[in-house]
Amino acid sequence: MTLLLPEQSVRSFDDVDLKALKKKGIKVLFVDIDNTISAYGDTACSKRAASFLIRVKSEGIEPVLLTNNTKKHADRVLRNRPDVKMLTFCLKPLPFALRRYLAYRKLKPHQAAALGDQLFTDMLGGKLAGVHTILCGKVSKEERKDTAVMRFMENIVYTRYERQGKIDRRDGYVRIL
Repeated sequence: MTLLLPEQSVRSFDDVDLKALKKKGIKVLFVDIDNTISAYGDTACSKRAASFLIRVKSEGIEPVLLTNNTKKHADRVLRNRPDVKMLTFCLKPLPFALRRYLAYRKLKPHQAAALGDQLFTDMLGGKLAGVHTILCGKVSKEERKDTAVMRFMENIVYTRYERQGKIDRRDGYVRIL
């Protein structure tokens, strides 16, 4: 098992095949907030993101939003989505927040998936928790300055995976082969 290689990838959170996840037995979808469903600097949940969360729920999957940021930040971004569970200051890639939530819900890791835009936080955290991982294209090119270091490291990993024939990046996003 490669800890940084997700099981699947999508261009955008809108492209997640929720019916396939449901068929796979997924009951919880952990969704990263920052640059997965919300652009850097957003002060409210976009209509597109809110619609996605509603679609997740309508498929019978519980969306649980994750961030390494503070509750204040998450509340500000998601103020018009109070009905969605949130886990803040998760310390991703450490798997403890995901595992704790699964234990609370009495679910096994194979009944959950993690959706995120970063290898070293979202995908690694999901892999360490034992959940299905879905790499998502980022919603914005603008990011926090400290994320640039992680993106540089990701590019090194992506280049290696490309050479090994595990991914394809030719059309602007990472496709898992």
